[in-house]
Amino acid sequence: MELGTAKIGEGLRVYAIGDIHGCLRELQSLLEIIDNDLALYPIDHHKLIFLGDYVDRGPAAQEVLELLIALNNSDRDTVILKGNHEDWLTGFLKDPELTGTGYMRWGGIQTLASYGVEAEPGISFTDIARRARKAIPRTHWVFMRGLPLSYTQDDYLFVHAGIRPGVAMASQMEHDLMWIRDDFLCHSAPFEKVVVHGHTPIDVPEVCNNRINIDTRCFDSGMLTALVLEGSQHRMLRT
Repeated sequence: MELGTAKIGEGLRVYAIGDIHGCLRELQSLLEIIDNDLALYPIDHHKLIFLGDYVDRGPAAQEVLELLIALNNSDRDTVILKGNHEDWLTGFLKDPELTGTGYMRWGGIQTLASYGVEAEPGISFTDIARRARKAIPRTHWVFMRGLPLSYTQDDYLFVHAGIRPGVAMASQMEHDLMWIRDDFLCHSAPFEKVVVHGHTPIDVPEVCNNRINIDTRCFDSGMLTALVLEGSQHRMLRT
């Protein structure tokens, strides 16, 4: 399937939202932009699809998760996928000494701080993880652990990182769906469906024949992107 022939079913508009990384204000702004778009261009039904990476790097991971949980429990048609940073956070709490150095380096300090847990020098990763397990509400754990890894809508596949080329969707490995980069990004032939993803930060959305990347580095650019899909058309909304 190639982008020029891919379609969303009649009467539906999809808003796919890229990596948020603890940026609450940008998320709130983008949701307002989406609501304004719906008011300007009404449609029978719309769906919000979040592509993962809600925590780390930005300052408000806790508040972002609270907002997503509220959306998930509302009457809006919402799909919330798991990213590698949600996987990393839960992995840190299971085995902090193995994963702690990498997790802190790639934004974990900011997430823990949003829950009131300071990663102070001299404190072991085990002690930091013990504090975090107490500080992070159980509802947040249940939410993150239960997130799906992919979602299919008509001619599109939505996933955090990408897929392994040459492997059927049913046989894809969880790690690839959340973490893959080069083997997926360098593949130029069509996939079974057009893949909409984030995970690899870029300055502006990348639109290819077989995939669309909408991770626009919100944590340091302030630009959070939503891909709008309707019929055979696509466009972008951004903060």
